[in-house]
Amino acid sequence: MDNLLETLFEYIYLFKWGLITGVLFALASSFTSPFVILKRNALFPHALTHIMLLSFLSVAVFSPLIPVSLHFFLILFITLFLTYTIHILIKGSRLYEDTATSIVTHLSLGFALMLASKTSQYDATLLNYLFGSLLTVEKKETFEGLLVLLISSASYLKFRYLWLTETLEREVPGLNYGKSNLFLLLMITLQIMIGIKLMGVLLVTSFFVFSPTLALRLSPSFAWVIPITGALNLLAILGGFTISVAFDIPFSASAIIFMGSYIVFLFILGRK
Repeated sequence: MDNLLETLFEYIYLFKWGLITGVLFALASSFTSPFVILKRNALFPHALTHIMLLSFLSVAVFSPLIPVSLHFFLILFITLFLTYTIHILIKGSRLYEDTATSIVTHLSLGFALMLASKTSQYDATLLNYLFGSLLTVEKKETFEGLLVLLISSASYLKFRYLWLTETLEREVPGLNYGKSNLFLLLMITLQIMIGIKLMGVLLVTSFFVFSPTLALRLSPSFAWVIPITGALNLLAILGGFTISVAFDIPFSASAIIFMGSYIVFLFILGRK
């Protein structure tokens, strides 16, 4: 037991920036993820990560030509632009939202694979993008995570009533959801950008599904949903890290395994 604790503290120091960023990501995503569940659009963040993979690889390929200070904003711009093409497809071709999302997602993955295979990114770098790594997180990402947390909390305080109202009624006279939806998309995009280095493209959106789903079932009122979601996300970060150290498995896999216990609680609540 003493050896495990000693090893745990050593790993905490080694992965300190990754853990701090994980905590910031866990708190930031708790402000938006319940609304994603209430809108019955839980797969949208997952589609967004596939689009974002192309953004990350594009910036990585041309990074020698781009100042490091602009990487974050360029990834954000490319992701939002590609996401907007979904809206263009819906309006221009009269496609259903899920169909347009699927088309843009698969095209983005195809171009991302092409970029990776034709450049030096088709190696451990691509694996880190897909599944994440605490070791690759640096101090810069931690400060970006803090900024995203502050922006997310401010956006939640400003738009939470509009976000909640839209989950109950899409058409309300006198209410325009355009601006609030834009900020919700922006917040989710920023949060995923922070979480990708931790959990990878394929697993980061688990924080937008497991915790808020359980929180919505546990909360006596919506006022408790955000704090409970944040607490469950933090528990997943710490529990996943402990499992990762104890059994020598990747952090992203450990966090998913830990959050799997939330399904057990959902099953117990459902039986009662």
